[in-house]
Amino acid sequence: MLQHMSKTSAKRGLFQITSTTSTRSFIVGRLKPFAQKKPVEPDREKRALRSKSIVEFVRNAINSEEPSFKLGAKSIYFPAATICLLRPNAKHTPYQAKFIVPKSFNKLDLRDYLWNIYHLRVLNITSTLSPATFTRSLPAPYRTRFRSPQVKKMTVDLIDPFVWPAETKDFKEEKELGEELEQYRSEKEAHLKGSDREKPSTAFDGIIDPEPRSMNFISKRVKKQLRNVKRRDIAHRKLLDAGKFIEQYIPLQ
Repeated sequence: MLQHMSKTSAKRGLFQITSTTSTRSFIVGRLKPFAQKKPVEPDREKRALRSKSIVEFVRNAINSEEPSFKLGAKSIYFPAATICLLRPNAKHTPYQAKFIVPKSFNKLDLRDYLWNIYHLRVLNITSTLSPATFTRSLPAPYRTRFRSPQVKKMTVDLIDPFVWPAETKDFKEEKELGEELEQYRSEKEAHLKGSDREKPSTAFDGIIDPEPRSMNFISKRVKKQLRNVKRRDIAHRKLLDAGKFIEQYIPLQ
């Protein structure tokens, strides 16, 4: 089962010749690999001491109102980045805040931004990049489709809770007005063609568009008959008018 293969190489020096021999084994026609080194097991005591030192450093930094991380060395004055604070979702707790940040921002940039400008300490940051959606700028027959830009959002974990204030009356009225206008615009785009063209919109309780005039239903056959009768009456009236005009100048006997 086992076969041995030896390889000898010689090196000639000034006064002597040294030879080295390396041996590998065959196992059923295959070379047996060299013995692998055992992975170095991490020292648990060192890891525990390192974690303990990190916890002590963060605790001392929080008590002394100092940053618990290494600040960036790049000095930026009057940053041009626009960061928007969003209202929390249903899954968020008072210890979380959500921001819209530029796509060039990373987690370290947001952490330094909040600390240097608002002196706000964050413990953890998660980021998401929403997929681009297709939108159209003009009505359906004339517009082309294009992708909207992606939006990058970051959620930070805070030490102190933050609760959004209650919505004011003016804010609620403005929000309702925007929703009604969006509903009116969408319904008008949907009713551009077909029998719904004269259909009034349900936005603003239907007070914008007047109700369409009621029209009686007439079949095609009856409509055609009435049109023919009207044409005959018009032709007969023209004939009578022509006779009266001629009688004025030529007496008929």
